[in-house]
Amino acid sequence: MAGVRRGLEVAFYLYPCGLFATLFVSQLIRYRSSSRVDDRAAALDEDKDKAERIQRFYAKLIRGLQLLLTPLLLTSIILVIWNAFAGRDDVLEPSNFPYSAYLASHIGVLFYFLAGLLPDPDGPWTPTVPHCHAWIIGVFLEIVIAAVFESQKPVITTPPQLLDSLFGLALVRVAVLGLMIAALIRRQYELRRPIQGSDDERQSLLENGDGPTNGYGGTHSNAAKAEVKKRDPQKSGWFDYIAGFRVLFPYLWPSDSHLYQATVVICLVILVAQRIVNILVPYQLGVLVEALGYDRIPYKEVILYVVYRGLQGNQGALGAARSVLWIPVSQSLFRRLSCAAFEHVLGLSMDFHLSKRIGEVTSALSRGSAMNTFLENFLFQVFPMIFDIFVAAVYFFIRYDAFYTLIVLFIMWTYIFLTMYMAKYRGRQRRDMTTKSRDMDAAKTDAIMAYETVQHNCAVGTETERFKGHVTTYQKAERMVLWSLNLLNLTQSSVFTFGTALIVALSAYKISIGQQSVADFVSLITYFTQLQSPLNFFGTFYTMLQNNLIEAERMLELYNETSGIVEKPDAVDLPSARGEVEFKDVRFSYQGKEPAIDGISFKVAPGTKTAIVGSSGSGKSTCLKLLFRFYDVNSGSVTVDGHDIRDLKLDGLRKHIGVVPQDTVLFNASIMYNLLYANPKASEADVYDAAKAANIHERILAFPDQYDTKVGERGLKLSGGERQRIAIARAILKNASILLLDEATASLDSHTERQIQDALETVTTGRTTITIAHRLSTITTSDQIVVLQKGKIVERGTHHELLELRGSYHSMWEKQTRTEKESEKKETEETEEGTGE
Repeated sequence: MAGVRRGLEVAFYLYPCGLFATLFVSQLIRYRSSSRVDDRAAALDEDKDKAERIQRFYAKLIRGLQLLLTPLLLTSIILVIWNAFAGRDDVLEPSNFPYSAYLASHIGVLFYFLAGLLPDPDGPWTPTVPHCHAWIIGVFLEIVIAAVFESQKPVITTPPQLLDSLFGLALVRVAVLGLMIAALIRRQYELRRPIQGSDDERQSLLENGDGPTNGYGGTHSNAAKAEVKKRDPQKSGWFDYIAGFRVLFPYLWPSDSHLYQATVVICLVILVAQRIVNILVPYQLGVLVEALGYDRIPYKEVILYVVYRGLQGNQGALGAARSVLWIPVSQSLFRRLSCAAFEHVLGLSMDFHLSKRIGEVTSALSRGSAMNTFLENFLFQVFPMIFDIFVAAVYFFIRYDAFYTLIVLFIMWTYIFLTMYMAKYRGRQRRDMTTKSRDMDAAKTDAIMAYETVQHNCAVGTETERFKGHVTTYQKAERMVLWSLNLLNLTQSSVFTFGTALIVALSAYKISIGQQSVADFVSLITYFTQLQSPLNFFGTFYTMLQNNLIEAERMLELYNETSGIVEKPDAVDLPSARGEVEFKDVRFSYQGKEPAIDGISFKVAPGTKTAIVGSSGSGKSTCLKLLFRFYDVNSGSVTVDGHDIRDLKLDGLRKHIGVVPQDTVLFNASIMYNLLYANPKASEADVYDAAKAANIHERILAFPDQYDTKVGERGLKLSGGERQRIAIARAILKNASILLLDEATASLDSHTERQIQDALETVTTGRTTITIAHRLSTITTSDQIVVLQKGKIVERGTHHELLELRGSYHSMWEKQTRTEKESEKKETEETEEGTGE
């Protein structure tokens, strides 16, 4: 008798547990083997409309069959309830047939299939292979239970008609599940049927498999690969998040500190202790109520209850101790994540930094706290909350009855499921609001960064209206989020009210028939209320988790950005440089566009001056970017002292190259800070000498704060000539053997240009200098002048040699000389007129 009962209980409880566990494990395995299965099925069918029709047809068919399971399960449940009450007043144990286990099991199975019938917020519901695996387990367990009913009918002390009915209903469910399995297998077969023509036959002749033909001739083969379909965050499950964020996992564990590691372990031990206290509090309250009576005070029970209450919760002694211990760990995590993200962004390619929006990137970099908050909320709020529910279910099952376990699991599962289900709807709204917020921040930052442009064009009103439009759009999205939040709160409150009514009704009934004491009722209500209190905030915590992940997604995108320039594992340093630079048949193009550099070759001897001239777009600046290795060549090589720069470490190469750009950008700090940026170890005397050599020392001393003068955002408090001379002084302090001058005087007036030119003569002495010049008068003393046109070298020689050739350089020289003479003549006439007056 006892063996049959025990076997039936095991089979009953295995049924819902097996369905959920199989689905979870199957989804995990399927995810680990990547999403090749369904994606490939769609990819192999060139008629996407046909594939979608197949998906829709079988989804409706399987949904209809799954809907048919609902009345079958309800019929079984109603039959068992009716027989349980008809047999005797005691609803728990009318015979050796485990009514409670059967009801708990099949109600759980009913919930499982009902959940699959709810509409998916992301689109039409589509069953997957993991669902099929769960159905197979369901068929197996239905057959086992039905076989036990039939074979053990004489032993089971329950009406034979009930067993016959349950046996028949089980067989019908087996048939329905079998049809669902067959339909899913047929769908997969139809989606995988080979279509006409192989992949090779369908591939374009110009396509090499890396991407579309517009990637032809690109800078890198991964230019086409960059067009990978992005993951839709709304359709991403927890497996997607875990897989995506695993790049951040090394920063989560404080591997750099044994003290912090020990602190994490202690916090986890306290977390376990809090779970034990959560069981002891309602239990002890029941003991205390039982011990209360006339003419007696249960001191021991009162003291224990007060102690447990003092330890309970995040505001109790244990929670407070855990919070204090976690503070340095949390700060360490934030520091590692933020610094790593900042370092990663600074190491990204020139392409990324040219196409970025400053406001959006800085906003993403500030999301290190989002991952920090996510970890704390998940580890110390959500996970303990879910764990407490399962502990409560087991506790109620052992101490009270399976019906209480069923009520707790039903209410809590319904609450959590509805919260997460509605959060999926809210997730898209929240993402939309976050996007609008980023756009609003970016528009605001762009306008402030372009302050001078806004003022020059009298566009304050225009920018304000544009920003107002972003604010209005953001508020519309925010309104939808707030409305859905209130609907979520109402739903959660209704679920808890229903759960409380069930607990009270069942307890009152059991007390009325003498199966439960008032002390048990107090313990039950206390425990249920105790579970309810943190779950009141589950919606908030879950929303916070989701928001944290949404906000951290942009940081993850930054981590997933890869630099086009990657050091070789065996890259070597360049300890010293003589300064010999050579371009050998170099070819380069930007992202699949026409070649910017088309087979140029030239050599710069150590300590000499080479100028590169040409019309706009001829490839002058590209040469400097290739030498500084902002980009890698498509073919050919760039060498320094005979070393291919691709074989050198980036810092090892760049520390030997000084740059004076056309538009110098300074940090919003002191002049001294900006000068020392190139060489923090330089002494104050070295800084003064460099400033004197750059003809800026006396000008700095004329400022009220001298070298402590703040230069403003991007150095805009200084004039263009002052910024250029600070850049020259910085290059002097760097003391590099190779100097790159990228049109350093192009945007300056003639007087300032002469001052800068004098400073440049000082800094270039004894250094290999490559100059990009707009004004040819500044490069007449160069040892070599290279003339580029459409990425090719058309002329090469000294200033006099090129004039004698009477080619492109001669034409540019004549044009500039004539323009300068006309300008000087005009200035002279204006001066004479002013003197005459």
